[in-house]
Amino acid sequence: MNQQRSIFVHKWVFILLLQGAALTSWGQAIHEAPPWKEEIAKGYFPYHRLAVGDFPINDAVHPGNEMGMYTMGFIHYRFKGHWIMQNGHVLDRVTEWLVWSGFNRNKSWRKSWFKPVKEALPHEQGHLDISELHGRHLAEMPLDKLPLGEGANPQAASADLGRKLQALAERVTKEAQREQDRYDAETAHGKNVSKQREWSAAIQARLKRAGIHF
Repeated sequence: MNQQRSIFVHKWVFILLLQGAALTSWGQAIHEAPPWKEEIAKGYFPYHRLAVGDFPINDAVHPGNEMGMYTMGFIHYRFKGHWIMQNGHVLDRVTEWLVWSGFNRNKSWRKSWFKPVKEALPHEQGHLDISELHGRHLAEMPLDKLPLGEGANPQAASADLGRKLQALAERVTKEAQREQDRYDAETAHGKNVSKQREWSAAIQARLKRAGIHF
């Protein structure tokens, strides 16, 4: 059974959204690579260096809010599980695990009155970098470290596995949120230039160690 979940990640709040699961037969192989063609058509772009054009002007969203620019990332995951009967109990294990992440243009924006857009890009890039790092952490979890679904029948075990994976994803996003909040607090949303440099350098070092690049 292949199932897909989505996590939308932005710089202040993490929202876990359960999409319609894509159910297939047990024998059907999961996609080996992210379905970027379909994702891009929906406004989900691979991780990249942010540019002014990534942020459409939207004065209607959050009227009266002082935020001039808003970055949202995403993490999507898909898994294939296989169940076995053991001592009259059904166990459902993840046999294939695929996670991809990037920039959600649908929910990213800037206000028409916000002028220092280019100057704000390094700070916004840091938010996307942080979400990518946490997405990679989720992607690289070994199969034997992922949750195990349990139930009285295959359907119950599959549902249990789905709930546990969702809970895992929520834990990852909460960890990421804490870092995003600390990033904003310490850099004063990018206004503290020296702290912004420190954070940017540290983030770049982590990206390099993780093998993440544009």
